[in-house]
Amino acid sequence: MFLNEWAKQQGFYLIKDHVTRDDGVICRRTFICSHACTYESNSSRNTATKKLNCPFSINVSCPKNKNPEGLVSINKINEDHNHPLNRSIIEFEESKKFTMEMIEDIKFMTIHCKFGATSQRKFLEGKFPSHPIFSKDLYATIKKFCPNSKSLSNDAAQISNWLDNEKEKDSRWVVIRGWDDDNTLTYLF
Repeated sequence: MFLNEWAKQQGFYLIKDHVTRDDGVICRRTFICSHACTYESNSSRNTATKKLNCPFSINVSCPKNKNPEGLVSINKINEDHNHPLNRSIIEFEESKKFTMEMIEDIKFMTIHCKFGATSQRKFLEGKFPSHPIFSKDLYATIKKFCPNSKSLSNDAAQISNWLDNEKEKDSRWVVIRGWDDDNTLTYLF
């Protein structure tokens, strides 16, 4: 999008804020600086935040009436920032993003190979030697593909559920499960 690229050239990131819809179609949107708003911590520890209550904002609209081409117009722009703009930070952030090929490799190694972060880092550093790999980014990407409680419907769980359903239908069915100390299913009869 044009506004995002323009903001990066200026030295900051835009984020979407308020939106107004008409029959499910966006007719107005407000974009703010990523340093906008404030953050209230509930922690007693000394914390840092990038939320600095930056006043920058852009209001855009796409009116339905008298707008047959569906043109988007900027209604209001507040170009003031209360922090320094730095293109080099944006360029650094952009350069360290994983490529789609890297993300596909991480997805494969996480889901199918069950590789940990260390093994994945070594693989990625060997395959993409010129691309910087930061632990925080690698961990966050791996976490996207790790199974969660909603996706734990593996083959054993599916067959166990099927057996329970069959037992409900026919009381002559007997289903026996064995568990070890770690609460891992060891046998299903």
